[in-house]
Amino acid sequence: MSSGQRLRQVKEDIARIERFLPVMKRVLTMLRAEIRNFQERIAELELSLQHLQQRWQACEAHPLCKTIEASLEAEVLTRSENLVGVDIEEVKAVQAHCRLSQVLICQSASSAAITDLAIERLQLAQRLQIERRNVARLEDAEEEFVFLINGSEQVRLPPLHEELARLARAMDEENGMAATIARLLREREADKHREMETWPLLG
Repeated sequence: MSSGQRLRQVKEDIARIERFLPVMKRVLTMLRAEIRNFQERIAELELSLQHLQQRWQACEAHPLCKTIEASLEAEVLTRSENLVGVDIEEVKAVQAHCRLSQVLICQSASSAAITDLAIERLQLAQRLQIERRNVARLEDAEEEFVFLINGSEQVRLPPLHEELARLARAMDEENGMAATIARLLREREADKHREMETWPLLG
């Protein structure tokens, strides 16, 4: 590959990187905004779960408490969603129920209240688990974008700019040398013409 061809290729590589850098930075900005939204939502869910947990601890002495907790089942309905190029799970619904007989659950107001509290606590914990997975995926994507941007700006571009400067100097030298050779050839041709003009006079 000639210096001129390599020079064009390096210019194209630099232009391509510099064209995509602003796009990647915009995506990174949007990604960080979504991460903040998820983190705020998670903080709210964690606070709600903490309140439920405190209420749960207050009634753990009830004889049916552990039995009810062990008998819970939850079904989570999610939909795949693509957010800023990242696959996440959007929670559509979380349903939980207790496998114990309704007769046992409703034998007293306290056991019914404990069952409702246990179901609410489980549903919230399931939702929180999914949202934490979502934010983890978004944070992984953020890390990849930061790596790509830093890699382009700090690793790929500097050597390309250095090579571009070196190739430009080499091309200037080649052009200068070519210009010098062309001038010498012109001078030589002019000398030949002068010699040919001189010979007839001598004859």
